[in-house]
Amino acid sequence: MKIRPHRGVASFILALLIRLLGMTWRIEWTGQEHLERARALSPRIIFTFWHGRLLVLSFSHRGRNVQVLASEHYDGDLMGRIIARLGFGHLKGSTTRGGARALRQLSAVLKRGLDVGLTVDGPRGPRGVVQPGAIGLSRLSAAIIVPVSNSASRRWLLRSWDRMQLPAPFARVIIAYGEPFEVPAGTRTGELESYRIRLQERLRELTAGLDRRMGYSGERVWPHADS
Repeated sequence: MKIRPHRGVASFILALLIRLLGMTWRIEWTGQEHLERARALSPRIIFTFWHGRLLVLSFSHRGRNVQVLASEHYDGDLMGRIIARLGFGHLKGSTTRGGARALRQLSAVLKRGLDVGLTVDGPRGPRGVVQPGAIGLSRLSAAIIVPVSNSASRRWLLRSWDRMQLPAPFARVIIAYGEPFEVPAGTRTGELESYRIRLQERLRELTAGLDRRMGYSGERVWPHADS
């Protein structure tokens, strides 16, 4: 029988460690004009990012009351508790399992004027493949999709399915926003795939560009980061 730590205790410790580690990073921002443009287009924003680049964003966007969906299994619930301690809203559910209910939940908070954050290849992958949840949510809520990613000058890439990036203490970290877009309410179901591919390409290009900017090459560049 696998013994797991108490979620309340584990989330407190891990949230504290994220705060302490993040305070050592030298964070730079780029593409903020894209975020400003999105704010001008709509008060409602869907931040979209890869599961493996979540750690940096959990620190950099803390305390902004961004609503994040986390699945109800142990790992998802633990992550939800951690981000709640960092000042995010924690919604339980998954856009892939019980997706319609989750989309309605997210649409409701967007209509209240709150931002939403979605790991678009989560909760279980495959890595680097955008699931349709964010696209359907934009069509349903008239919210603007904003791709966001990051890379670090010194880091570890965990051997998990998502190759979670763990920046080293005192690393240089760049966070970048990509070009925003909206999925119109009248978009037909058959047309949604083109929007999904657009988001996937933008997030891949954004992340790979940041990795190369940090000096990485070959298999250390997203989404092939295996070392």
